[in-house]
Amino acid sequence: MDTFKSLFQIDEALLLIDNQALIYLGLAIVMLWIGKKINDLCTPYKLYVQLTTKDNKAIAVSFSGYLFAIGIIVWSVLNQASVTEAEDPGYALLQDLGSSAIWILVGILLLQVARIVNDKLLLSKFQNIKELVEDQNIGTGAVQAGAFIGSAFMIQAAIYGEGQGNLLVDLLLALLYFAVAQAAFIIFAFIYQKTTSYDLHDEIEKDNAAAGVGFGLTLVAVGTLLSSYLIKNDSLIGLALWFLIGVFLLTVCRYVVDKLILPGHALDDEISKDKNWGAALIEGSAAIALALVLSSVF
Repeated sequence: MDTFKSLFQIDEALLLIDNQALIYLGLAIVMLWIGKKINDLCTPYKLYVQLTTKDNKAIAVSFSGYLFAIGIIVWSVLNQASVTEAEDPGYALLQDLGSSAIWILVGILLLQVARIVNDKLLLSKFQNIKELVEDQNIGTGAVQAGAFIGSAFMIQAAIYGEGQGNLLVDLLLALLYFAVAQAAFIIFAFIYQKTTSYDLHDEIEKDNAAAGVGFGLTLVAVGTLLSSYLIKNDSLIGLALWFLIGVFLLTVCRYVVDKLILPGHALDDEISKDKNWGAALIEGSAAIALALVLSSVF
């Protein structure tokens, strides 16, 4: 009888609300709002006009990636805060909140730097703002979203374990790792272009969403690979070797998708000629899956 009652008894602990958890939740909401405001300041268009009056799907895709990226950064910082609190119950809550807010803000600002890198270097043959606002180019939005999310994973790695020592040193190290990550994105974009039979920039500029989706998702895979290494190691030479290995395996993965998943139909033709974003989605998803497997195995 007692056992039967216990099945329907609500644990009193489940009814208790952790005040600290609510405080951190409030911090997360505030930082998301700040991230939106910073985005408004860094873009020449009004977000609500583009999303409602203009029904601009390209801006929606890009901004969705931006929000997702902020979520990754907030999750990473607050997850570290919970670990710190568990290891040191006497750690001052206000001090921890301040440190968390600083690192989340740093991450948001670095996302804006990633936007500039995306515009000037990743997609250097045209202006992203024009493609997003005037042409409503979903392919450009997809690349920008992928760059945001991939950068967020790298920012997660850059600030991993920081905030507990000298703030200036921690910040410089975070900026260094972020800069290395952005350079890796640029190098990967060059290699990716060389392994495809079509011109990535031309296809995206011609409003080929498939080209942007495939490349954008693969940027997420690259960010995942580099992030997993930096979280566990701090050697830049080792990171460079891991990057080369990862790029090689991602190239092999693309070949496997082409020959085994899409037999009889060339992946490059599906993307460039048929503008088949479904095939591009499979390409990018396979790349991310491979990145996750490599990150856990090695």
